[in-house]
Amino acid sequence: MIPIKRLDENNFKKFGIVIEPDDRSKVFSVICGDEKAAGWRIGYLVAKPENVNGMEAHPESMETFEPVSGTAVMIVAEQKTPDKIEAFLLDKPVCLHKNTWHAVSVLSDVAEIKITENYNVESVFYKLEKPIDVGYAK
Repeated sequence: MIPIKRLDENNFKKFGIVIEPDDRSKVFSVICGDEKAAGWRIGYLVAKPENVNGMEAHPESMETFEPVSGTAVMIVAEQKTPDKIEAFLLDKPVCLHKNTWHAVSVLSDVAEIKITENYNVESVFYKLEKPIDVGYAK
């Protein structure tokens, strides 16, 4: 079982950015972006609990995952080590680095997540040897 970690800037930085302001006294802050991207799109994921049998990555696009409702877990791995999987409780929005392997596991009856990414997205897929089982560390 892969333990679910707390999502914070330090333990998530190799996979992406936790979307929260560095300085809460500012009215507006740009947290992440890609000046080279041509357009972007917003998606809305409605997910239910099911086995996670694979992950995907986007070589040319960062991607945000912003929790709306329910309880979800962000499953991630670095590009060169897709079998070295980590799991984080998705209780804050995140922006994944390009080429980060990722999947979502749901712990509630349903979870809803807002996603933003480049308008045209290339996806690559990685099939896992066995389904991912996540749980809270004891």
